[in-house]
Amino acid sequence: MKHPGKTWPRRGVAALALLTSLTLAGCGLNSGDSEESAPAAAEDATLRIGMASDAQSLDPPNFSLTADFIRLDLIYERLVKLDPNGKPIPGLATSWEQNSDTEWTFTIRDGITFTDGTDLTPEVVKTNLERAIKAPQGKGYLGVIKSVELVGDKQVKLILSRPFSSLLNNLSVPVAGIISAKAIKENEKNLSANPVGTGPYTLKSWNPDERMVLERNEGYWGEKSQVKTVEIVPIPEASTRLAALQSGDVDVIENPPPSELSLIKESPDINELIEPKAQPIFLGFELKQVPDVKVRRAIAMAIDKESIVKNVLEGVGTPATNGLLPPALVTAAADPINIDHDLEGAKKLMAEAGAGDLTLDLVLPASYYLKDKEVAEVIKSQLKEIGVTANLKVQESGTWFTSLLEHKTQMYWLGWGVAAGDPADMLTRVFRSGAVNNMAGYSGADKEIDKLALLPIRTPEREALMNEIQRKIVEEDVVVVPIHYSTNFYATRAEVQGFHTTMASLWDLSGVTVKK
Repeated sequence: MKHPGKTWPRRGVAALALLTSLTLAGCGLNSGDSEESAPAAAEDATLRIGMASDAQSLDPPNFSLTADFIRLDLIYERLVKLDPNGKPIPGLATSWEQNSDTEWTFTIRDGITFTDGTDLTPEVVKTNLERAIKAPQGKGYLGVIKSVELVGDKQVKLILSRPFSSLLNNLSVPVAGIISAKAIKENEKNLSANPVGTGPYTLKSWNPDERMVLERNEGYWGEKSQVKTVEIVPIPEASTRLAALQSGDVDVIENPPPSELSLIKESPDINELIEPKAQPIFLGFELKQVPDVKVRRAIAMAIDKESIVKNVLEGVGTPATNGLLPPALVTAAADPINIDHDLEGAKKLMAEAGAGDLTLDLVLPASYYLKDKEVAEVIKSQLKEIGVTANLKVQESGTWFTSLLEHKTQMYWLGWGVAAGDPADMLTRVFRSGAVNNMAGYSGADKEIDKLALLPIRTPEREALMNEIQRKIVEEDVVVVPIHYSTNFYATRAEVQGFHTTMASLWDLSGVTVKK
């Protein structure tokens, strides 16, 4: 996760790329420019970024999608940040102490001012956390907090309902962003479009589905970016985004068409950026609507994920052949967690299940992940070979996500980013019964998932348990079919240098320069 005033070390990014077996290339750097010949960078630059979709909400504990997280990260700060290696470091809290298994004390930073002129205080932090633990999405990260107490004039004490090893990680996520208490009191219902934070940027204007404009927070307490204005433009079609980049209408785009990667590499005006991302993309089942595990297993066996990555994504990404969690996040199991492609075996299972000529809806977003509709079309053709007709229901991203939350699906298409830097977060928030994001309605691994909260993160014992849980979800109960581990895939104008991303899919703008 980014932290203001410090760029990701290039060696660190390259190391992460090796861990995920990805290629890190074309990072927006023109190594051929000499110091004398290079145009000067604009000190108050404007950076225009074309994205596949718009944000849904700028209210931290009431976010909807990763697109919200990206914007929230620029506007709001949290008590804790993560360094490039995923280690918790001070944010709006200067320090913390674990008093017991269920009590933590945080010292709040002095001299921090919100963009409405009010001060950050322990009382403000208390107001925010008490509000967040009641919000459906906020509860998913912070619901373990039972109460918040003020200690002296600079500290807050968090009292947990149970031991929870990921507390610091979860406090680092944009959902835990600290909002002005005045804004909460006076304008809570409209916070989704009127954010008031302490971060490096503030919202200047937002015309939904057209343009969001962020301006540098000149009162920001940390080191300020050279980028004064960030314009974010929703451009759903990948080819249209690339055309906008080529014409100079935008400076950066996400997910250019993979088919144009060679063109981008050859262009002197554009650079590609492929960096690691902690996000699996998977096909999921709503278990009440697709209750037969033989049918789910047959569908998993019918999908050729290697072919999808090679021929549809054109190598941008990695086939998910060892569980849900990307190898950069957890040591891969020695025995791969996977259901192998086996068309004849899939046909046999369908016959055993007596499920010939089955029709199932597959709900997916209109344009959110890399080539999502094209991948879904290939999956549809692969399932047809075993007698399953996949009826593709393509929806606007907000409608799609709501339909998943409300279990109005049979099969669904989803990517889940591990924003907290703790791979157990996805298992807890997506596959534990009662979790708001449990799209499948699954409850078969609750006991094992609960044990994760008691184990220190990044330990062999915890990783072994995560692999055990993954095997149950993917191989035994076939709740989801992991398809590929995605990447942060961007293209930039050559004038833009230093633009990078984080494993949590966020942007690091701290070192960005834009040549005049």
